[in-house]
Amino acid sequence: MTLRLADRYEAAASLASAISAYAATRGLDADPIARASGLDPERFDIPNERVRLDRLCRYLEALALISGDDLFGLKSASMFSKGTSGPFGYALLNAPSLRDVLVFLGRNVAKMSELRICTLEVGAKDAIFEWTYSPLILHRDQYVDMTLRQTLAHFKPFLGQDIQNCRLELERKRPENINLHKQILGTRTRFGAAINRLIIPSGYISRTNPDADPRLYAILVQQVEAIPARSIDTTDTVTSIRLHVVDTLSSGVPTLKEEAGRLGMSARTLQRRLTEAGTSMQDIVDESRKEMAEKLLTETTLSLSEISFRLGFSAPAAFTRSAIRWFGKTPSAYRKQPSIPD
Repeated sequence: MTLRLADRYEAAASLASAISAYAATRGLDADPIARASGLDPERFDIPNERVRLDRLCRYLEALALISGDDLFGLKSASMFSKGTSGPFGYALLNAPSLRDVLVFLGRNVAKMSELRICTLEVGAKDAIFEWTYSPLILHRDQYVDMTLRQTLAHFKPFLGQDIQNCRLELERKRPENINLHKQILGTRTRFGAAINRLIIPSGYISRTNPDADPRLYAILVQQVEAIPARSIDTTDTVTSIRLHVVDTLSSGVPTLKEEAGRLGMSARTLQRRLTEAGTSMQDIVDESRKEMAEKLLTETTLSLSEISFRLGFSAPAAFTRSAIRWFGKTPSAYRKQPSIPD
C-alpha cells in the first residue's frame, strides 16, 4: 500500500492511550472507533510506540462527535499521569526554570508530536512560542486542546494564577462554550488564529520551580535529546518536495528553482534527479494537489471556492477542470460519492 503524505506525520502512542482511558470514563467503547480510524488500540501502551498523527486526530474527533462533547479533547487531558510520556514528561516536571521548560519544548516537542512550525522567540517584553501542523492534518481542534492542556500543566509551578496574564491564540474554531477553555487555559484565550501562539511576559521566564531536581533534569534532557528526530522530509527528494508543496499551496506554488535552493542544489541538478525519478515539478505539484483535494472534499464541509484557494488554484474553474482529470467527475460529484475506508 502506498504511504500517503499525511501518514508520514506521527505522534506518541501514549497520547492515544490517555484518550481511550478518558473515553472509558464516559462509557464509550473506544477500541472499535480506534480501529475504524486506522489505529491498533493494542499498541497504545507499548513504550516508544508511534501512531499516525492524522489518524489519531480523527480518532479524537470521532469520540468528540459520538459523545456530543466539543470539549472532549480538553477534558481527556485529565487522564495523563506524570509518567505517561516517560522521560519527556519527567524532564518538564524537573525543569529548574520556566525558560528551561520553553527551551526544552522548542527542542524536543516534535518527538512527541510532529509539527510543521515550532519556534521560540524571547524578547524584551514577551516570550512567544508558536507551533502548527501540516495542512494535511485536518481534524486537529480536539488534539490541540488536549496536548495544550497537558503541556500547560507543566507551567503551573512557575505561573500559578499568573497564567491569566499570558495570552493564547489557537487555530481551532471557537467552541460554543468557552468557559472551560478560559478556566484551564486562561481568560486571554483567542480562537481562529492563523497559528497557535503562547505569549508569556518575559518577566516570568526566569521563575524557578522549588520542587525541581536539576541533576535529574540534566540526565533526562540527555535521554530525550539522544532520541533521534525523525526526518519528515526523508532523504527522498520527491517526497521532500511534495511535503513542502502541500505546506505552501495556499500561499503560492514553489518553482523548480526555489525548491532547488531549499534543498541546497542547482536547478539543473534537481531537474536531473526528478527526471531520473520519472517525474517533474509540474507532476509533483499536481499529485500533491490531488491528495490534498481528496482529503478536503471527503473530510471537510469547506466550500469549493475555499478548497480551490487552499490548493493554490487561480480560480474555482481551474480546480474543477483538474478534479475531472483526477477523479473523472466534478468536485461536487466526488464529494457526494460514498467514502471508502483507508
